Amino acid sequence: MRLFRLCLLFVLISCGNNTNQKTTSVPFELTGQGHILIKATVNGVEGNFIFDTGAGLNMFFKTFAQKINGQNLKRFFIAHRSTGEPIKASLYKSGEIVLGGDVYTDYDYTNVDFDIPGLDGILSLQMFIDTDVTIDYNKKELIFGDVTGKNQLASIDIQIADYAGNALDIFTMVKIDDSTNAQVMLDAGAGAGVYWLNRDLMDTLKFNFEEFVITEKESDFAPGHKNTFYKGQIQSISSPIARIERPDVTFVDGLIYEGKFSIDWLGKVIAISLKDKKIYQLDK
Repeated sequence: MRLFRLCLLFVLISCGNNTNQKTTSVPFELTGQGHILIKATVNGVEGNFIFDTGAGLNMFFKTFAQKINGQNLKRFFIAHRSTGEPIKASLYKSGEIVLGGDVYTDYDYTNVDFDIPGLDGILSLQMFIDTDVTIDYNKKELIFGDVTGKNQLASIDIQIADYAGNALDIFTMVKIDDSTNAQVMLDAGAGAGVYWLNRDLMDTLKFNFEEFVITEKESDFAPGHKNTFYKGQIQSISSPIARIERPDVTFVDGLIYEGKFSIDWLGKVIAISLKDKKIYQLDK
């Protein structure tokens, strides 16, 4: 699972065309770590995938990628892990991706040169530029299609970072300890209860380093690259639609964002609308 989490830290995206706008849904399995597992068919081959708002680009693992016969674009994109290391990802194009009867065509993906039993890859937000995606943790369903009655729903603004059409991340503003604002990347692929903050915020918040557990980790992608992690508890994390008291957080030296958070804390049923630049809360 360690290698899998490293893959989730790619930050990539490209655009394609959704050929079916009807509202539909697919069931998902929620793992013990809080990952969302769904089934989809790529170029006629069914597989099991993590739905990940923080991955950006669709990623297929070695054995599955060999089955789907994607088009090699003979291009690559240089992404960066959230801890700073550059990653060179070769780009391919899939034909059709089918989710619950909806067909998505001509989306870029990258191959990952390893296999995880029972898992074929990662599906990102890249296919849903024009289609709202609702995550229903109560019914364990992903619902694709526009949410109705939006003006009656609680919501937060999201900011979209689009890197020349090659990469896209979603962010939102949160308040730390009711005193400090931070813009955090929203990463469903992190699992549940993961809250990373930039180490510099420890100075802003005037935290005592001795109250945190300090560890150092060397990168598996860039030998010699190390990051320091400070794990401990803070008073609160809040947004206009959700609040967490006394959360365990990790301050990361070298994090390229102000923060990187899980997404499940925002509600039991939430809808991500890239075209509205909002996340709607349908159930707390």
